[in-house]
Amino acid sequence: MEKNVSITPEKLFLERLQQGDVEAFSCLFDQYHRLLYILAYRYLRSGREAEDAVQYTFMKIWEQRESLNFSNGTRSLLFTIMKNYVLNELRHQQVVQESHEDILHGVAGDDEGFLAALEQRETKEYLRRAIIALPLQKREICRLKIEAELSNQQIAEKMNISISTVKSHYMQAIKMLKKAMGKIL
Repeated sequence: MEKNVSITPEKLFLERLQQGDVEAFSCLFDQYHRLLYILAYRYLRSGREAEDAVQYTFMKIWEQRESLNFSNGTRSLLFTIMKNYVLNELRHQQVVQESHEDILHGVAGDDEGFLAALEQRETKEYLRRAIIALPLQKREICRLKIEAELSNQQIAEKMNISISTVKSHYMQAIKMLKKAMGKIL
């Protein structure tokens, strides 16, 4: 007796997506973009940061489409990727807030130390903004290289790109950051 294995429209859609069908990806984007944006905005309270979170989520889906496990559902996977991004962003915001508080309370104790701390904090903030302004893939490579301390090999595997692409994008990003930082240094 044959097993009755039904292939649902959702399964067919996910197969198309995993095979790199741009139309399937576009449908996924259209279906979930607004919902993900609202969710991200609820936590991040910034339209730009919420949009970054949505873009990151869809970038991850596209880059890792062949290896992602959709068994818990597309929505669940999208929400998990979004949740992880938002949590990382909130942690980053907390660190920035603590830096602000340290500066406001005059950690250095004297005017010279306070001014040096303020200058360092402004430089870090300018660098953070310059990194955010990088194209998405270069920004992600920088984040993985600097924050996560991953090797080029690990980044290549994680992003499903070649090592030479990682090196090239990282070097281009560093040049762009040096140019941006040259304006304030």
